Amino acid sequence: MTLTNTAIQNAKPTEKPYKLYDTDGLFMQVTPAGGKWWRFKYRFEGKEKLLSLGTYPDVSLKQARDKRDDARKLIANDQIDPSEKRQKIKAEKKLNSANSFELVAREWWSTHMKNKAETHKDKVIRRFELYLFPWIGNVPITDITAPQLLQVVKRIENLNKLETAHRALQTAGQVFRYAVQTGRAIRDITYGLKGALPATTTKHMAAFTDPKDIAELLRAIDGFNGTVTVQCALKC
Repeated sequence: MTLTNTAIQNAKPTEKPYKLYDTDGLFMQVTPAGGKWWRFKYRFEGKEKLLSLGTYPDVSLKQARDKRDDARKLIANDQIDPSEKRQKIKAEKKLNSANSFELVAREWWSTHMKNKAETHKDKVIRRFELYLFPWIGNVPITDITAPQLLQVVKRIENLNKLETAHRALQTAGQVFRYAVQTGRAIRDITYGLKGALPATTTKHMAAFTDPKDIAELLRAIDGFNGTVTVQCALKC
């Protein structure tokens, strides 16, 4: 006899948990606290196993049956234990979360920036937080592609911050190389992005070319009354 929505809704808690059976291994367990848990009982390689399918009403009767059918197909067609597959998916999600770009970047920052000046450290982490983490922070570092990273730094360039875009790409490359060194990435994808951003314009100080200006500079150096160290540096 199959379960009905009416039977499920009318099921009341008792002092001990009890089961309401559907078909093909699906049943509902009603707890003394009033919880209604979907379970799928099956056999795999000669062993009886249970798979949790969620709770009612979050998972309806139809949804529970669909989940049961999906699990049965895994067993029959692919010879895969649905419980082991679920555990594998959870483990992969946990691993990806531990290897997100933001977590790896913060680890790199704390390791490689600890001997740097506080102002420099603050600038680097602020650059991550403003321009990189909002877009790729939660992405597993192995899933980030070169075009995806380029899109992020191009967004910075479009803010008329070309030099910041170059610096962001440079520090992202350091994070990727750190990920390679620690076994969490295969390669540094920023190598393929060299030349992808326009070159920055370097401003040079004007040089003295007029002999009169040079003579005036030399007289100023001779008349400098600062420390001996600075005087020697000016005359070298």
